[in-house]
Amino acid sequence: MSKFCKGCGAPLAPDAAFCAACGRAARPETENPDGAAVPGPEIPGPLAFLKARARLGAESLRRLLKSPKQLIPLLALGVFWLILSVLPALGFDPWPVRLLSFLTFAQGGMYGGVWGALGGVIGKGVFACFVSTVLLPLFHGKHPFKGMRGGLRGFVSGLAVKSAHAAALPVLGAGMALIAFNFLTGNAGMVNSMAGIVGFVLAVKSLWSAGGFFWGLVLSLASQMSGGKVPTQQTVSRLIAGYAAGSAAGTALSVFRVPFLPYALGALLLIAGLILKLAARPGKEAASA
Repeated sequence: MSKFCKGCGAPLAPDAAFCAACGRAARPETENPDGAAVPGPEIPGPLAFLKARARLGAESLRRLLKSPKQLIPLLALGVFWLILSVLPALGFDPWPVRLLSFLTFAQGGMYGGVWGALGGVIGKGVFACFVSTVLLPLFHGKHPFKGMRGGLRGFVSGLAVKSAHAAALPVLGAGMALIAFNFLTGNAGMVNSMAGIVGFVLAVKSLWSAGGFFWGLVLSLASQMSGGKVPTQQTVSRLIAGYAAGSAAGTALSVFRVPFLPYALGALLLIAGLILKLAARPGKEAASA
């Protein structure tokens, strides 16, 4: 009998210890005869999670190839990227072209040399995923933004901390987001700042669903940061809320056109978050969580 993840609904292999789609443990905690809790499977590390997700992505691609019509929107997006990349190189770069380049992340990977190209390729993959999972369902009568209000509430509550120790998590999340923003955009310029908007939307979306790729990746990172312990939902939510805030901040910082500013600020936030986590004692808020 097929099993499905209770977090995101993805199918589970019979012997799976965790969901390859969102990282949630496949088997909940059980009890010994004496009533003592027996922990469920350990949460995979980030690399193991990404490998599992890559296998899931390869399987999804194989299914798509069996139904080529489903690839038409993404192929059209690729052609659109090519046109919007060539036109400025030919000296044709009016404001409508720049606006479309911004909205579609068309210039991603064209700045910052090899490192910037790598970030842009990954960024284009993230943007294509955003289009296929968030925007295209709108044209099929679905409601991918259903529950957005709950996600925004989770975003606000994740940032509303009452102690220095609790603040470490959103600060770390914001630092990671700024570094990711700079990496994906290459030059941290406005034309590529859609990466920050996409990061914000995907982060908030994961807050209301408590599942999916983004949630699973942060869950594995939080587990590794805590020495392999299973993080609470509040811990993951605060990290993601910080990531959402950092993504929005990256978009705002793009107006200054300083190529490595998000890298620098992100590194400072990571250092500050680590200091808070190590130096500050858990307050009443953490004790009651």
